[in-house]
Amino acid sequence: MPLGLTELYQRLGLSKSSIQRLTFTLEQLGYIERSGTSKKFRLGPKTLSIGFSVMRNLDLEQLSSPYLQEASKEIGETVNLAILDGKEIVYVGRNASYQALNVNIRIGSRRPLHSTSMGKVMLAFMTKDQLEEILETVELTAFTSRTITRRQDLMTELEKVRVRNFAISDEEMEIGVRSLAAPIRNAAGEVVAAVNIAVPTTRISLRKLEGALAEKVIKLADKISFVLGYMKQEMDCLPYRAGNAEEVIG
Repeated sequence: MPLGLTELYQRLGLSKSSIQRLTFTLEQLGYIERSGTSKKFRLGPKTLSIGFSVMRNLDLEQLSSPYLQEASKEIGETVNLAILDGKEIVYVGRNASYQALNVNIRIGSRRPLHSTSMGKVMLAFMTKDQLEEILETVELTAFTSRTITRRQDLMTELEKVRVRNFAISDEEMEIGVRSLAAPIRNAAGEVVAAVNIAVPTTRISLRKLEGALAEKVIKLADKISFVLGYMKQEMDCLPYRAGNAEEVIG
């Protein structure tokens, strides 16, 4: 609700001259603004940066936890949260489902970038210089026969991730396990983390994973991004259709 100088004086208990100096300064800085043509003040858009700054300083796992639990319950699969740490991803959040999944993952576990869905997400949305620096020093180790080990193949895969806004690891880290990840962005639009679901190949087909389940994981990532202050724009990511990414890449 907009307030005038008299109302501010009455509420804050400061002198009128102090209120005038304070409102002048805050208006110049963009924290308050005039309400239409009146002499009353309301909060300006820059006040959002204060809230976003506080949110950024909160623990990501703490902020994400209720969303991971909700998604895991809805999807019925294990949901994970990871961040980039050097040249690996590190798991900072996890909500295991009742479904059995024979993968030894816990909070603090580290995994390579090129063979994991969350790792691919982190790579795909790096700057060109960051990506070059990583790829010059990381060995593309084969963990299974399906692991991407050629740099050009990985670059093609990362372009597909950017188009679809999600990444797939299809038995590239563990035989019998598929995962799908989506990016989490901060208030500046930077990808700071990723969420994924990990599923056994015997229960979830690749087609199903890339369809309805991909939409649910992207929705989860968007919810957490919003909490971090990211205001999603209509054209931030291209709409995808399962199975058509190859047509876009050519």
